[in-house]
Amino acid sequence: MTSKNIRYEYMSLICSSSSETNGSYSTFPDKFFDFLDEVRPKFDMLSCTYRDKPLTCDKIFKPVLTEEGVCYTLNMLDRSEIFRNNVVHFRNYHKFNRFSTNWSIENGYTDGVGLSTYPRRALLAGAKNGFSFHLVAFSKDLDYLCKNSYQGYKVSVHPPTSLPIPSQDYFRVPLDQSVVAKIQPVMINTSDSVRAYSKQRRRCYFQSERHLQYFKIYSSVNCDIECLANYTLDVCECVNFYMPRDNTTSICGTEKLECMRDAERDMQLKNLKTKLEKGKAKKKIKSQTECDCLPLCTDLSYDVETSQTDWEWNKWFEAQALESLEGLANFGGLLGLFTGFSVLSMMEIVYFATVRMICNTRLYGHWSGQDS
Repeated sequence: MTSKNIRYEYMSLICSSSSETNGSYSTFPDKFFDFLDEVRPKFDMLSCTYRDKPLTCDKIFKPVLTEEGVCYTLNMLDRSEIFRNNVVHFRNYHKFNRFSTNWSIENGYTDGVGLSTYPRRALLAGAKNGFSFHLVAFSKDLDYLCKNSYQGYKVSVHPPTSLPIPSQDYFRVPLDQSVVAKIQPVMINTSDSVRAYSKQRRRCYFQSERHLQYFKIYSSVNCDIECLANYTLDVCECVNFYMPRDNTTSICGTEKLECMRDAERDMQLKNLKTKLEKGKAKKKIKSQTECDCLPLCTDLSYDVETSQTDWEWNKWFEAQALESLEGLANFGGLLGLFTGFSVLSMMEIVYFATVRMICNTRLYGHWSGQDS
């Protein structure tokens, strides 16, 4: 198969739809991630500000892999804190190089940690004290066939300890729109005295009670992703490209698209027993209820309210350019005026101090000239 065909197969794994037929590859090599990194749209931001203080966007946003492809996130825990050592990573994806030594989801920030800490925290409420950024989308990157014809961005708000799921939990930022999001944290706290009750009775886990195979930190989202990865591996003998895996697990190719869809559908519908009865799985697989992905007893989530309006960015750019040109013209005019005045004055001073005095001395014998 030619290089062009294999690249098409790679792209079909991300831009798959229910109407497509399965491809020719049951698994993909790790070169798939090189291709994904190569074709991802360039992440462009005009500016990033937090509490009206400019920030370098490239330093705070890092690429991560999701079921939607490559996304960019900020204020998330480093991959060394979320994943176990057996998980395979691609290059510098999900690598923040900052660590949450003074924070945990159960205990919050430690006393005396100060204002500058990680994850960053909202110090004050209100739009002026929030985070703002300008996104740029180039016309050459717009695609009306992959996934759907909607254009713009998806924004997912999630805790620093959990992976983003932009296909399920998000709000849209359309093109040519100014969007304001009001984010309200919802914190659930549970007394330690509740630990005396069984997990089945209290219907939640404390952080240290549930061990995951791929994640160091338990959350219901991380648990769901791991459970789906394990079930997909059992049924399809490979996992989807965004799922956590070790170095012995293969990435499913386009030939396994239908298998992966069936696995996810069964997980969502809690119908794994029916799946096993149909003989589509060769191994004994746990049922959906055995995933047991209960919420945390101390958990954090977010409610988001948005408002938006049209943004005539082209007129804004024109106004900015005209203002800059006008300022430059005024500066140039004033500079020319003052520079011209200074040069003429200097020439007059030099003339009267040298040439005029020499000529008067030669003609009249005195530097001041002829007596009146």
